[in-house]
Amino acid sequence: MGRKTNPRIQTFKGHAAVLMLRLIGCLPFSLNRWLATLIGHLVATLPSEARRISMINLALCYPQLSANEQRRLARQSLVESIKNTFEIALFWSRPTSGMKRINSVDGGDALQAAVDAGQPVMILAPHLGCWEVLNFWLADHYDLHVMFAPSGLPQVDELVRAGREHFGSTMYPTTARGVAGLVRAMRKGAMTAILPDQVPDRRSGRHADFYGHPAYTGTLACKLIQQTGARPFMAWANRLPGTQGFELRFRPADENIADPDLDTSLLALNRSIAALIDEGPEQYLWSYKRFRRPPAGQRAPY
Repeated sequence: MGRKTNPRIQTFKGHAAVLMLRLIGCLPFSLNRWLATLIGHLVATLPSEARRISMINLALCYPQLSANEQRRLARQSLVESIKNTFEIALFWSRPTSGMKRINSVDGGDALQAAVDAGQPVMILAPHLGCWEVLNFWLADHYDLHVMFAPSGLPQVDELVRAGREHFGSTMYPTTARGVAGLVRAMRKGAMTAILPDQVPDRRSGRHADFYGHPAYTGTLACKLIQQTGARPFMAWANRLPGTQGFELRFRPADENIADPDLDTSLLALNRSIAALIDEGPEQYLWSYKRFRRPPAGQRAPY
């Protein structure tokens, strides 16, 4: 039997995490970005698990780059990851400040046309750029319905939910009932957004090629598209240099995502994710163990 979690310790962790997030959220955006960049360069320089994982992933996904180029990209990615952590701490506490930082939208006309046609729309937003700002904009402009997975720290979850619901998004639990509710909303023409590059549990995925390697990929997005006829779009919030803010980018997903064959659909999904990452690989979360569940008989690269 596993060890039981002490509720007092969890409560302490939750309050401490919220305090830290709120302290970061009090900083002006320019100071937030400056401090995040400083800490990011320090993290990127020192040996760490995040740096090790990033280097492994980049060697797998960008073998065409030299070792020096991979190291440079890994360092850039770690800096951008720290920037993301600091900015979402600010935006969860002050959501309107995040919205004010959106300067432009690229590819929004096709998205709007799909909504105007009465189609349900699915936004597929991998761990690229600032996904929280993207969520804010979508909730402010459309009828956004999304799933929410608790972190295990209720105090943090309350802060996150408040930030995400500020602009009117509807949240569903990551349960069978929650999925059913999301499907009903989508069949009525609602929009949903999913992080498609998370490694799912062992009952919720299949292996599909990702940058030339088998990656255990969640089937939920593809199944929802098949069930609801949703129009899929890839999207990310490109972090502009300095304190310039963000540019939202929307791209039509590979049309084979809607294929009734699930393996074909998942392959198209991962192909679409890779194409989006290639637009700004330095802003992707390469420290995430994307290949941690290999096919039977193979070892994880980590």
